[in-house]
Amino acid sequence: MNANIQERLDQLFGSYKAEWLKKDIFKFFTEPYYFNVLKSNYPGVLQGGRGTGKTTVLRGLSYNGQYEILNSDIDRFDENNFIGIYYRANTNHVRAFNGKGVNEENWIAIFEHYFNLIICWEMLHFLEWHKNLKKDDEELSEHACRLIASSLHLNAAASDFKHLLQIVEKAMYEFQAEINNVADGNLPKLSMAGVPIEILAQQIQSLRQFNGKVFYLLIDEYENFTDYQQECMNTLIKHVPDSYTIKIGVREMGWRVKNTHNKMESLNDPADYKLTRIEEFFTDAQTSDRFEEFASNVCNLRLKKLLNELNDENEDYDIKKALISMSIEEEAEKLNVEKTSLYQSFVEIEKSMKLNLGIHPLYKFMIAYWADIHQDSLEKTICNFIDNQTEWDQRYDNYKYSMLFKLNKGKYTKISKYYAGWNTFIKLANGNIRYLMALVYQAYSLHLENEINLKMPVSVEHQTIAAKNVGWKNLTELEGSCMIGLQLTQLVQSLGTVFKRLAKDGDKTAPEIVQFDIDGEISDRTREILNLGVMNLALVRMPSNKLSGVKSLKEFQYQLHPIFAPYFDYSFRKKRKLSLSEKDILDCIDSPNEAVASILNRRNVTVEDEDAVPTQLLLFDFDSYTKDND
Repeated sequence: MNANIQERLDQLFGSYKAEWLKKDIFKFFTEPYYFNVLKSNYPGVLQGGRGTGKTTVLRGLSYNGQYEILNSDIDRFDENNFIGIYYRANTNHVRAFNGKGVNEENWIAIFEHYFNLIICWEMLHFLEWHKNLKKDDEELSEHACRLIASSLHLNAAASDFKHLLQIVEKAMYEFQAEINNVADGNLPKLSMAGVPIEILAQQIQSLRQFNGKVFYLLIDEYENFTDYQQECMNTLIKHVPDSYTIKIGVREMGWRVKNTHNKMESLNDPADYKLTRIEEFFTDAQTSDRFEEFASNVCNLRLKKLLNELNDENEDYDIKKALISMSIEEEAEKLNVEKTSLYQSFVEIEKSMKLNLGIHPLYKFMIAYWADIHQDSLEKTICNFIDNQTEWDQRYDNYKYSMLFKLNKGKYTKISKYYAGWNTFIKLANGNIRYLMALVYQAYSLHLENEINLKMPVSVEHQTIAAKNVGWKNLTELEGSCMIGLQLTQLVQSLGTVFKRLAKDGDKTAPEIVQFDIDGEISDRTREILNLGVMNLALVRMPSNKLSGVKSLKEFQYQLHPIFAPYFDYSFRKKRKLSLSEKDILDCIDSPNEAVASILNRRNVTVEDEDAVPTQLLLFDFDSYTKDND
């Protein structure tokens, strides 16, 4: 039975890329809070890393998406005041418009004609699609068809809509076929950027069924365009007509060129477009609950469907309850705080002083730890606690989470820190819905593999192992993510090792160091590494709290993406930072073991054998955990 459930779980959660779900994407579409922001006639930019839902949202705005979301009701669809045309910047296609002995000025004109062709073809397909659903649609006149064909420099006479669609389609495929022979001059006459699109949009809007509607050109994966192609698109965005507007989806750091063909003319938010940063929208302190609600809706929709298929009552099912969590004190008990030498030392002194302080074992551990790192007698420290308990209570609140990482210091255990609970998964995903779904999928897969009923809560062990495995998976995938993927992988491994060691042995250091900034100027190589790290979700970038420089420009600080924290065993919480030099960053890539040793030594942390940066990434699995803990 569980094998069948696992198969459906794979289909519902394993296919968390919009491209894999194909048409089924709209069955599970959950409207994010910013969706309505994009429903305006103003140009919009949706920025976020891979897996943040850009493709899902843009496809949800397309005419196919809107029709499916509105339960395939064409009358409801026609109530919309916009028509979305989706286009994905396919790397294989757009990179063909380069080189071959042709200068960039000519390539600009060639690419702009290609974009005219492909968008006009998509818009004509929309007309055909709508006509198939509403037979009484008014059709383009012969004059309109000839006008559109002429704007694209198509010589064939377009006598009616059907003929127009055929010759535009034929011209587009012929154009694509000839692009590799461009040096031989085998290209047709070229159209002016955006003009055929504007003419076609105006002619469609003159039809009674589309009167007053605006076309949204939805351009996905904008980062795949070359620099000159982004300049072409920027020019269209800067000068959009009334008949259509443009919405783009782009990764952070992927919009490399902001100027138009006029080098002195740049695009700016909000003068020229409205920018929505997905991670910022979902992780901002004032709006962080938006991602939590959005994510729970996404997951509950799928899980309830699965339970319905099993004929289980599921009205009260809630993933927030299914992914059980623990308090910090409960986790300390599970991590055997009472077996630690520091706790036992506290108990001995407590008995000798004939005291019964009535505080949690983790609190006792923290007091003993505090005495140890400050080289004070434990008896004296306990007396200080008795005299200043309010001050100590505040200290305990600040430090108790970081104490969990120190309970198994120096011991090799499969689980030395738990990562469990819905709120923990939300923080690990950091506004990335694909990461959140991967965590949930892995946790439920382990749940089912161990023959546990789907409706039963998922154990903290399974959740922790899922989090570790997702971190491992994303780290292994970094290598192939971009041209410097191997360098990014090495950087994450080195910094992850540093943060892990600081979490376990924070003698006289601030707790929960998980962020870093870079002192001084940086080279082009380091800037590229950081930018590609952010773009490929190896790093998270955020403005620094301080202002510096002559113009008080904001500096940035960084952290490894929280999804890696469980794999390395350190805190995912945004707390304190480490100052690094450019040399540290580059050495983490070129000489990882030396770099880790240097950084740790500066923090007065003794380097041990376990601090060697691994040359092979190990997958964490539940079978090995159970064998080691029998």
